[in-house]
Amino acid sequence: MLNTYIVEGGIGKHAAFTALIPKLVERDGEAVQIHSPYVDAFAFNPGVKMAYDQGSIGLGDPRITASENIHYCEPYKSNFVKGSEHIIEAYCRLLGVEYDDAMVPKLYTTHLKDRASEWLEKRGITGPYMMIQFSGGQTPVGFNPVNAYQSTDPGRNYPWHLVNKVVAGIRAAFPDIAIIDCTLPNEPGYPDTHKCDEHWAVVHEMLKGAQGFIGIDSCLNHFSASTKTRGVVIWGSTRWVQFGYDHNSNMSFHQGETWDESKFDALDPRNILVDPDAIVEQYLKGVNTHVGRNDGRADQPSVRCLRA
Repeated sequence: MLNTYIVEGGIGKHAAFTALIPKLVERDGEAVQIHSPYVDAFAFNPGVKMAYDQGSIGLGDPRITASENIHYCEPYKSNFVKGSEHIIEAYCRLLGVEYDDAMVPKLYTTHLKDRASEWLEKRGITGPYMMIQFSGGQTPVGFNPVNAYQSTDPGRNYPWHLVNKVVAGIRAAFPDIAIIDCTLPNEPGYPDTHKCDEHWAVVHEMLKGAQGFIGIDSCLNHFSASTKTRGVVIWGSTRWVQFGYDHNSNMSFHQGETWDESKFDALDPRNILVDPDAIVEQYLKGVNTHVGRNDGRADQPSVRCLRA
């Protein structure tokens, strides 16, 4: 039967939803339709018949009302807020499909490979590069670069002065590497980095060729599960057991290697204050094991969601 699924939220949430598509197709018996503000998250997905832009196509469109069912759910207004479910697990529960932690995001951006290569070439990046994202919380939909930066969740952002120490540490270890900053144009920039002004889907394609990445709970975290690129994720006001993946090194000021709920307070501003040297050390461990590099992604065939 033809079903349409309404997906709302940010890019990372949309990326997470793509993990459900194969099981939705199996249950529904045919490719699904999506109604979303980020239709590019579903482009070229073999399990998606059509993705309709939420900003220009209403739910009353006959192509949508022709569906047998129109499904909508919002994990952020469900048991997910109790803190023990991964975002993908919450979507599964709400939509009635069986969850397993091998369900991870899958985006299809190969059609943007030439565009990504062109961006790199124009900036003289012909050798190895890595990617960073230390702030977020803005929507690219209707984005205006002249607007002042405001994050919907500043507790996720890693402080500017500490970012510069991380960048310096990476530069000391890899003098010739290019460092690409994947934040939006009005967000803080960093010396000795290249600010990426491309579409977020191009960023996903670019991540496939990166040596690795360092970021916060934002797009690169979810993209990395799709591209199987290993990196370091720094966690502040959110839990890695709800949004993270096991191929990355997940770090928070109060946490050890495994999540301890008793040490978490979403309002504690110290959560994000992970030692820059420790971040660089974890990144170097990932690079040295070749997990996530072009010649190493096959070494990490199974990316899994973290569990509480």
